[in-house]
Amino acid sequence: MSFLSEELEKYIADHSEKTGLSEQSLRKETLQLGSSSGMMSGNSVGNFLKLIIKINNCKNILEIGTFTGYSALMMATALPEDGKIITCDVNKKTSEIAKKHWDKSPHGSKIELHLGPAIETINKLKGNFDLIFIDADKNNYSNYFEICKNRLSKNGIIIADNVLWSGKVLNPQDYQTKSIDSFNKLINNDKDFWNTIIPIRDGLMIIKKKSK
Repeated sequence: MSFLSEELEKYIADHSEKTGLSEQSLRKETLQLGSSSGMMSGNSVGNFLKLIIKINNCKNILEIGTFTGYSALMMATALPEDGKIITCDVNKKTSEIAKKHWDKSPHGSKIELHLGPAIETINKLKGNFDLIFIDADKNNYSNYFEICKNRLSKNGIIIADNVLWSGKVLNPQDYQTKSIDSFNKLINNDKDFWNTIIPIRDGLMIIKKKSK
């Protein structure tokens, strides 16, 4: 899936921090999956997440939606040695791809995979998170926000991917697009949170609790 011209994508990649060999290998195998590879977060999203981790000194991260583990591995490279990512998914097959490449990375030990419905997993977890990255089934985005908004650390941030849904949010017709549009409106109307949409790739919603 391309959101910019190939020339611009290449220019951005050439003028941004390069990924490591483990990330490159994982990305290459994911692209071989065909059309489903569009579910993988792009390098621009990965580098943005790494920036947030660095400037916000994140140590505990929750990821909802693992797929083949590319975004988890990208984030892990930015974490300190005692940092940790808990990532949730229901697809055992793609999770095996993720684990294979994590095991080859010096940062893979920072990642903990939980297979099963994310809401059930989150309800069992203890503690709060410095960063929560939502990139799973779009129909549950609003539910994920409701269960995660009280699990943020003092300076915690929630980031949700695909909130522009290839521009379909301008005229929502199908169920998934309507779910994303409803999520965007839910966030924008929640007076306890500050939010903005950044048009990186397919749109990132940045959400932070307001100071009282």
